[in-house]
Amino acid sequence: MKYLILTVLILIAAIVISQIFITSSTSKTETAQYEILADFDGFEIRKYPELLVASTPLTSDSYSANSRAGFQKIASYIFGGNSSNLKISMTSPVQMEISDHSSMSFYMPSEMSREQLPIPNRNDVNIKIEPMKIVASIEFSGWASDSVLEEKFKELKNKLIENKIDFEDNYSYLGYNPPYQLVNRKNEVIIKLINY
Repeated sequence: MKYLILTVLILIAAIVISQIFITSSTSKTETAQYEILADFDGFEIRKYPELLVASTPLTSDSYSANSRAGFQKIASYIFGGNSSNLKISMTSPVQMEISDHSSMSFYMPSEMSREQLPIPNRNDVNIKIEPMKIVASIEFSGWASDSVLEEKFKELKNKLIENKIDFEDNYSYLGYNPPYQLVNRKNEVIIKLINY
């Protein structure tokens, strides 16, 4: 019995230590920069500059059906699946556009230009410049799912309607943490604004 208790305590300690390490390393990951234009009750308005991304098209507008496959495609590029076998630093967040033309994108490190980036080995991964955009953003913790994302999308749309702010009727999901991080998870739903 004592052996079992000791084993459980060691296992719990190992999990806690690993999560502290993961949270610490995640906080050091480069994050896409933006300017906060306005702060409302429960959401904010941001301006993102032009950003360089590696992107792949997705086959449907379902988060659960696409998240793993999309992530693996672009991860293969940054982990060396490119013309130079170059490993590229991971940044955050991972962006997943949910619309009739769904896609997943990784932001490229800010010190790298388009010319410096190697060519992806996969035909379904593209390097492109995402144009400047103004968005509304709502944050949530925990884990993303189709139902949670739809709920946050509706919540944010209602807030925009209440504040008489025009918006596009689709959204993107921003995920800031690796899937093995169990605590202090940060997620956002963003909606592009019209004529803001």
